Amino acid sequence: MAKSSISEKEFGVIRCLGENEESNQRLIAQRAGISLGLTNLIIQRLIKKGYIKFRQLTPKKIQYILTSKGMAEKAEKSYNFTLRTIRTLKTMREQIQRIILEQYQKGIRKFVIKGQGELADLIGTTFKDLDLDGVSYSVIDVKQQVKKNETVILLADENLSRNKRNGEQIIDVISILSEAVS
Repeated sequence: MAKSSISEKEFGVIRCLGENEESNQRLIAQRAGISLGLTNLIIQRLIKKGYIKFRQLTPKKIQYILTSKGMAEKAEKSYNFTLRTIRTLKTMREQIQRIILEQYQKGIRKFVIKGQGELADLIGTTFKDLDLDGVSYSVIDVKQQVKKNETVILLADENLSRNKRNGEQIIDVISILSEAVS
């Protein structure tokens, strides 16, 4: 597909308009996370490019409307974002599998996933899908201490300490994944 001709901030404005055509510039600025002045400039630029048009409802009220070109751009950007997300998740899953299999080949059979959220869920799903003989894992909250009989700790929260205690083996999954997907 062709590279998009709009910036991320322009896309943010298009996305806001696509969600609610009743938006005024102040509301668009808030939703897009940009200043009101920048919102005004972006809207003027998008009008010139043909992505949006406006209709004067009253002397003080303007309605902004996505054109078919604007809708097509929104759809293409959303599609490309979805593809990038899927590729990133696939890469992350492959890296998590690599981490687990490396430890498995070293004879490690007990794992602890320390942290909550999407990354912890992805690690847990990867364990289930690998279905390795004799492997067990548990998920614990960031505040919980790891029992001494657990062998490898997979950190799934960026706020956790990476300091080893009591001979723990800690694998910082976030650091490994950030290198793999960057």
